[in-house]
Amino acid sequence: MPPKQTERGIALLRIIFGFWMFRSAMTHLVWTPWPWVSMGWMQSMTPQLAQYSLDHPSLWVRAFLQQTILPHAESFLGITLILQLIAGISLTFGLMTVLGGMLTLLMALLSGILTYHQGDVILGYSIFQGAGGLVFFVTRSGRRWGFDTFLAGIKSESIFW
Repeated sequence: MPPKQTERGIALLRIIFGFWMFRSAMTHLVWTPWPWVSMGWMQSMTPQLAQYSLDHPSLWVRAFLQQTILPHAESFLGITLILQLIAGISLTFGLMTVLGGMLTLLMALLSGILTYHQGDVILGYSIFQGAGGLVFFVTRSGRRWGFDTFLAGIKSESIFW
């Protein structure tokens, strides 16, 4: 496959992936004076985090959840929501895609550590998200169909195709 077709495929995957993350973040977002996690999302996720802390096979993850995450669940969920929003915007518009790829990879790693013991479907989601983040990070996928082209000062033959 020629390099231009490969770049287009990765860019299309980046846009779909970023929009998916952005849409997911927007469903849990509430605008107080600044963007923050909605109360309904916090009420549904806090019991899940508590369940992870009881069921997790790793003692250090269990202790970390019980002593660090659960007492500050609102802050944890708010920060992860903001990171997901930043990664979604970054990947959708091809703006600082290296940062978006790193954030996606970080969130996949966190999700994988918390939920790897719950089955292949949830683990597969984390692996898919992490692989996508790694590809976007390594390939600098915002240089095709993204604002990174303009930021890097690259003259492309065609912006749209």
